[in-house]
Amino acid sequence: MKSILIVDDEAPIRALIRLTLERAGYTCDEAATGTEAADKIEANTYDLALLDIMLPQISGYELFSYINEYSIPVIFITARGELDDKRKAFRMGADDYIVKPFEIEEL
Repeated sequence: MKSILIVDDEAPIRALIRLTLERAGYTCDEAATGTEAADKIEANTYDLALLDIMLPQISGYELFSYINEYSIPVIFITARGELDDKRKAFRMGADDYIVKPFEIEEL
């Protein structure tokens, strides 16, 4: 079974994503901060990370650089919809970029 880490500081968004993905058969774990996510990545194996950019403690961009060491695919899910943010994410190696609010089917 595929395991997904959901990293977002907004609990309702994490809960919605988790509910949707678990109904689709995925195993999910959550983190509300960049630091919490880094700790979970060190302790667990994930097939995918869904990552917000604006996180407490460690930004999503900083966390992404750390996640790359573990070869975990990353999809950014963020309210930052500016073209410069999208370019930065894809240049860093993001697998996809979804702007909030989004349709859950898009995920």
